Amino acid sequence: MLKRINTLAVILTVILVPALVFSADSFAPKQAIASANNTVTVPLEITNQEGVMAIDIPLKFSEGVTLKEVTFEGTRVEDFDLTVANINNETNVVIIGLINQITPTNRPALEAGTGTVANLVFEVDDPSVSEITLSAVKLSKPDHSLMWVYNRRPTPESNTFVTARPVFDQVSVALSGAVSDGLPMDYALEQNYPNPFNPSTQLAFALPQASNVELNVFNVLGQLVTTVVNGEYPAGNHTVTWDGTNSSGGSVSSGVYFYRIQAEGFSQTRKMMLLK
Repeated sequence: MLKRINTLAVILTVILVPALVFSADSFAPKQAIASANNTVTVPLEITNQEGVMAIDIPLKFSEGVTLKEVTFEGTRVEDFDLTVANINNETNVVIIGLINQITPTNRPALEAGTGTVANLVFEVDDPSVSEITLSAVKLSKPDHSLMWVYNRRPTPESNTFVTARPVFDQVSVALSGAVSDGLPMDYALEQNYPNPFNPSTQLAFALPQASNVELNVFNVLGQLVTTVVNGEYPAGNHTVTWDGTNSSGGSVSSGVYFYRIQAEGFSQTRKMMLLK
């Protein structure tokens, strides 16, 4: 398996030109899915604006869990020629490599869109663990960093390979909000995405039953900035958007903000950052 990952790094090094494209495309882990045998699955989702031919995803995961496997069935890349994962539970690092074509058979690039490209299957070793934190890492010998590769062809006979590097540092996936049989097992407030953001970000929360929900945003002084949600929501997973340019008090300035959910006795607060 390590040899195949090294091969991926060589292929990427050979095809890339020095120029880098910093893209507004996104990468994000999604809500955990509870499974049998004390396991949870965390889908990894990307949004790409153009056709992608290769993806490199090196991640570090937090303590208290074991990464059992990475699966690609049913994802956007299941027809890629190369879908591999090198898991090291001693260092808590996984390297996922995806290439659309390494054989003579012509395969199309990953079409522009949004969806899952891999699923991380964790076993929870420590029952006190309430969330799994995933962080982007840069590795050397061989080199790996979070990116995907476009082929911008000026003509059908020529190739111009460029890389896109999504903005992603780290995110925590709450296990308390893991879903089972399509419904959350507990109340949860997810980390916003993207974070930092400009000008808008998504706030996700989970409800195991229909609840009256209030979701507010506060500044660092504890002053109410805006109320994003105030009303009855059905059981399930919900995502709302907060736009810093269109809050109840008008546009807000760059800085740290806090968002808090209250629902049927449940309360949780998380921090986010607006950068303009």
